[in-house]
Amino acid sequence: MIDPMSHDGCALCGEPVEPDYVPPNGADQARCNGRPAHNECMVREALGGIGHLEDHAHWCGQMGDPDGGRTYRESAREVMAWVQRHGTVSEVADAVADRDACSR
Repeated sequence: MIDPMSHDGCALCGEPVEPDYVPPNGADQARCNGRPAHNECMVREALGGIGHLEDHAHWCGQMGDPDGGRTYRESAREVMAWVQRHGTVSEVADAVADRDACSR
């Protein structure tokens, strides 16, 4: 558990981190630069926003919005759900490489 008075909110999205917040995977509370951070926000920081994952050319290239029109926190939640559906980036890359190898 964290002390909600010891910070101004999540280090990445700025939204409050509730004192009884338990990350979805049951891990210890994430920290970023010594401040609490939602685990979903840490995953989004590492992988990019949901717009980046869904349609990089459109959201990042044309719109300049890797979060696909969502707030950082909304995007972070969707990125976490994306990872749960598709696996980690390396697992997805391996699956695509396997698919491409089979189609030759």
